[in-house]
Amino acid sequence: MIETKNLTKTFDNFTAVDSLNLKIETGEFFGLLGPNGAGKTTTISLLSTLLLPTKGEILIDGQKLTRNRPDLKRKISVITQEYSMRQDMNMDEIMEYQGRLYFMPRKEIKHRTEELLEFCDLIKFRKRTVRKLSGGMKRKLMVCRALLTDPEILLLDEPTNYLDEEHITWLKRYLQDYENAFILISHDIPFLNEVVNIIYHMENQELNRYVGDYDHFQEVYAVKKAQLEAAYRRQQQEISELKDFVARNKARVSTRNMAMSRQKKLDKMDVIELAAEKPKPEFHFRYGRTPGKMLFETHDLVTGYDEPLSKPLNFSMERGQKIALVGTNGIGKTT
Repeated sequence: MIETKNLTKTFDNFTAVDSLNLKIETGEFFGLLGPNGAGKTTTISLLSTLLLPTKGEILIDGQKLTRNRPDLKRKISVITQEYSMRQDMNMDEIMEYQGRLYFMPRKEIKHRTEELLEFCDLIKFRKRTVRKLSGGMKRKLMVCRALLTDPEILLLDEPTNYLDEEHITWLKRYLQDYENAFILISHDIPFLNEVVNIIYHMENQELNRYVGDYDHFQEVYAVKKAQLEAAYRRQQQEISELKDFVARNKARVSTRNMAMSRQKKLDKMDVIELAAEKPKPEFHFRYGRTPGKMLFETHDLVTGYDEPLSKPLNFSMERGQKIALVGTNGIGKTT
């Protein structure tokens, strides 16, 4: 379905993706993993033509993908981390604009829009502009927009961000029943385990393939890492012994040939290198004076914009309490 050949993206003097060769077939559901900065989001952006490669190419069904090939672009849909939508458009306008980009018939756009907005429980908000939507509503609208063209390949970059539990479950079931192919970036490990059957791991500009879910990948990766570290220690010991022998024997006539032989072995040796451990973030929070027992309290507080989002709220928070604020999308949590 989709294939990359030596796909490379460089920003100034930094290479984010280097000579990426990837092939995705129908029925393959990828989890794309790697540390922050490994190039995961850049890869998604290249595959969706949001970014253009420095070199290399992307093929869909053997044809080169470019920005001026809407017939090929329609086969790929992307959900990015950022909200890339016009703030002054309502949901219907967003969906219509997306469909017209890919030359969908107006009747098909309308039918798919009704179907998807109903799926995501957004029908009653369809005339609300993007700037007035909650984070969860925006995320659900991005899911609807991505599914509008009934794509053959889905590219999903943290799709569960801002979704409530109900709609995470809905998205999980959708992907489990999906018949084509997708690439998923997610830090939601239970979600990842439920929907992928292949893991691609990006690290130090290398891409390695593992068949199975995230848990299986963790097991295999840990074994491979331990084996590599053991081989590295053995080789370092051998290198140390060879260097010591050469240093002690190269000056003597009787042992010079043996020393030269060992030096040649050193020169031909493929030295194992371990990737440097990436520093882990540390957080240091400065504290002021100890606050009073009561941090805040509300009396008949009503939140909302043009219309109230809540009934009058009466609650308080005391020092030492840790409160989780839960609820469906659009109910007013962030407000």
